[in-house]
Amino acid sequence: MFTPVIPSTGLTGWRFLQRTYDSQLESFSNSAQLTRNTDYFLENINKVKTAEDLTSDRRLLEVALGAFGIQDDIENRFFIQKILDEGTTAEDSLANRFSDNRYKEFSEAFGLGPGETRQIGKDGFAESIVARFREASFEVSAGQQDDSMRVALYAQRVLGDLASPPQKSPERVAAEAVSAAVSEFASSISDDVEYYQDNIGLIRTPDDLLDDPRLLKMTLGAFGLNDDYEAIASFEPTVETPVSPEREKIKQVLEEGSISVVAFANELDNPAYVELSRAFGFGIAEDFQARKIDFPERITDRYIGRNFEWPSDVTYDQPVTVVNGQFELEPFNSDDMSNDAKWFTIMGEPPLRSLFETALNLPSEFGQIDINQQLTVFKERAQSIFGSNEVNQFSDPEALDKLITQYVVRSQLSSFNSGATSASLALTLLRS
Repeated sequence: MFTPVIPSTGLTGWRFLQRTYDSQLESFSNSAQLTRNTDYFLENINKVKTAEDLTSDRRLLEVALGAFGIQDDIENRFFIQKILDEGTTAEDSLANRFSDNRYKEFSEAFGLGPGETRQIGKDGFAESIVARFREASFEVSAGQQDDSMRVALYAQRVLGDLASPPQKSPERVAAEAVSAAVSEFASSISDDVEYYQDNIGLIRTPDDLLDDPRLLKMTLGAFGLNDDYEAIASFEPTVETPVSPEREKIKQVLEEGSISVVAFANELDNPAYVELSRAFGFGIAEDFQARKIDFPERITDRYIGRNFEWPSDVTYDQPVTVVNGQFELEPFNSDDMSNDAKWFTIMGEPPLRSLFETALNLPSEFGQIDINQQLTVFKERAQSIFGSNEVNQFSDPEALDKLITQYVVRSQLSSFNSGATSASLALTLLRS
């Protein structure tokens, strides 16, 4: 069995391992024992139909668990079967109750739980598991010589993906494009919006509204009646027609309301006139709305939602609701993993936790304090040392290298016995 070559501890050994990683991993992967295990997995994994099928075959299970760094659970077959059987769709499933995210990743990767899509048999599935197994096994082998190398290799492999913003769904991308268009449009008409919100509450009659072109434009535009507004605005009176017919139509729609079946708004083919009439409540026995505190925002938001220019290259078939001049992206936030959630993931995965505790120079007793206090300390230390408390910063290879270097150096320092002099410490670090 090929053993990873690590000629020195500390930074010297880590830099050598980085430079030779690809060739060493290839040699390691070609070892007879590893090849036998991976070939067996590739040949037999598609026969697995249930969680019990997988856990009852030790050779398959060894590769499956090893790919996710949880190979120490190889004897806990009932536990692993439960992890797979329950899946991850339910919040109270066993995998979701662990702070160590590797169990959830393991269960998701196979998709054997209720409501999940079975992944075994899909193109590339077996190959992806085998590739992870080879890398993880190499890390374990390196760790048998120097555990800090195992932790550093693991962090180099997985932290970049955790730190990177998640790939956005097509729906999220389209929604963000719509949101940007809404925001741009709202900004371009901010003066008109402010005027409307300051003045619409002053009107008392339909004529008050019809006599103010700025109020009228936004009002009719909010209900898709822009053509009526253009006809009123461009109307030139004559002896035969001294008043715009469209103005008279809108006035009658507002004055008669919509309660009566024979009200003018109810006789028109376009339901927008009924909506307009109801929105204001000028009619008999109706509740006048324009004085209500939220009325201006309701109309201006409606105007923005109907009149912003759709991005030409966006396909989006969901309702566009505008609130306070902004399109609500809340339904799509599930695509995102918050910074705190990423820190909790780091805190729950032993290799990553070890890396950060060492790199941030935290004491071994640190894990005994309240979890939320730990979060605060992790973020404060990261801010102090790296200039940011965002986990996303480590998606940058340079930032990730700085973090791992910090870890390796501090690990080397802590490995020296207490009798080492400051001069010998300095000399060792210089040699690294």
